[in-house]
Amino acid sequence: MTVGRNQAMKEEKIVALYVRVSTGYQVDKDSLPFQKKELKAYCEHILHKTNYEIFEDAGKSGKNTDRPGYQRMIKKIRAGQVSHVVVYKIDRISRNLVDFSLMYDEFKKYYVTFVSLNEQFDTSSAIGEAVLKIILVFAELERKLTSERVTDVMIGRALEKKWNGARMPFGWKWNPKTEFPEHDPEEADAARALYEQYDQLHSTSKLRDYCYDHNIATKRGGRWNTSSLAVYLRNPMNKGDYRYNYRNSARGRKKPEDQVIYVPGVFPPLVDPELWDRVNTTLDHNNEVKRMSGRSRQDKRIHVFAGLLRCADCGAGMQAASTDKQRANGFRPSLYVCTSRRTYRACSAPYASEVIVGPFVFQYISNIIQATKNRKKIASAAELESVLLRGNAFQGVRCINPEDLNVILQVIRSPAAVSGSSTYIPAPIKEEPRPDLTELRKEEQKYSRALERLKNAFLFDDTAIPENEYLSTRSELTEKLTRVRNKIADAEEDSFEHVSELSFVNSASSFLVSCKIQSGEEIDYQTLAASVDPKVLKDFVNLVLDHVTVKKARPSEIVFKNGLRNRFVWNE
Repeated sequence: MTVGRNQAMKEEKIVALYVRVSTGYQVDKDSLPFQKKELKAYCEHILHKTNYEIFEDAGKSGKNTDRPGYQRMIKKIRAGQVSHVVVYKIDRISRNLVDFSLMYDEFKKYYVTFVSLNEQFDTSSAIGEAVLKIILVFAELERKLTSERVTDVMIGRALEKKWNGARMPFGWKWNPKTEFPEHDPEEADAARALYEQYDQLHSTSKLRDYCYDHNIATKRGGRWNTSSLAVYLRNPMNKGDYRYNYRNSARGRKKPEDQVIYVPGVFPPLVDPELWDRVNTTLDHNNEVKRMSGRSRQDKRIHVFAGLLRCADCGAGMQAASTDKQRANGFRPSLYVCTSRRTYRACSAPYASEVIVGPFVFQYISNIIQATKNRKKIASAAELESVLLRGNAFQGVRCINPEDLNVILQVIRSPAAVSGSSTYIPAPIKEEPRPDLTELRKEEQKYSRALERLKNAFLFDDTAIPENEYLSTRSELTEKLTRVRNKIADAEEDSFEHVSELSFVNSASSFLVSCKIQSGEEIDYQTLAASVDPKVLKDFVNLVLDHVTVKKARPSEIVFKNGLRNRFVWNE
């Protein structure tokens, strides 16, 4: 009975006939109909199968697998619905060795036979599989040679002062009659103004504000920022020079200077070349000053709420802008600014200070803990609100959103609250036992040997492991080996003490934060922040909070990691 059912399932599988052409020319010349005709004939007369389906990609490149017909075929293969994949030529399905290797591994996983008519082989035999791999190497070689030939042609055109095609920069437009860029009369004056203003302001930040104040948009109608302005001001096309092959892609890495094609005097200058040179000299100087000042910093400031604050006015994130002056107890609060205001000057939200945000957030977390501990004594939403808004940090808060308050009341009354799911506080850090160096070194040797065996199996045994599995396993083993070696380094540093000084300080700091929050006493955030490693405070809030929304420099919403939302209404 089982054998019969398996045979029926096998017979239900289809033969996938895959056809592809990469250009409209090939489509017009009936390349697709020809492929379909040949594949159907093979399926019917050689394989003796009529249960087939055609998967077609017209005008798609074989460089990658991002093709709708191909992806639809792969889904059916993974669903176990395909017995054969038949193509007219091997490069119809892939011209990339890595992509094909991964694809072929998947074929083998689902017991799919691959057949190529033009090369006259199928992978049901060992010879066919070996020949396939050899042919694919040459298919990829052909693609790379073609790409190199195209690159050579494009470089030759650039040297001959011919335009190779690209998006027109701000201040320029394409003339289809001359097939050459020319000044855009609608943008040229504004483009020159950018250079003139920077020559006076010497600052891309001030130039960004100038663009905002004078409604100067980018080529595609967006807002300028300091980076896009710097890139534009450095474009030599604006002084009439042609630079080609400068980057690997539009925003990719710069290529070595010896690969860059630079031809002066190709275009009519949009700005005076002397002005362009002055502007770029200033940009170079400012970058050098910024780089040198960055080197002189001894350490990097840790901002406790970085990445957690959002602007209520525009929805953008808020980033650390600077630090305020240091207080007498050593506390130096961070100042946060809306990124939309800082980058585009498109928001007028004021700066938010850690002096206000810090006490509010930490005290509120502490109050939720107390409400959870005393949940049996809290009979109503009004009583809960009284507990949650206890402390000087909440002066000026009129109330908590009633809807949110009722949800909080249900949460703290639920059995889950007893287990600590609503307390949001990690347990105090316990001192870990000192690791055994002998055992760690045994682990190191074990993973090192495993890596060596894996490498030998991949290099010298073709049937042992496919490439994608090799890469995945190697990555996993390397990660484990690195962890073990880090543990060995830590253990060797602690050879005279059970716990390193830094580890002890961090553990003590975490314990102090936990105790302060759970004590029920009002939290003196400034003293806490001055006495505890800021990284401990940052790790704590990132563990507890999803985000904090700020309006008029005050917290208007706190959302915890478990989705619990708390919105606050302030007195105006």
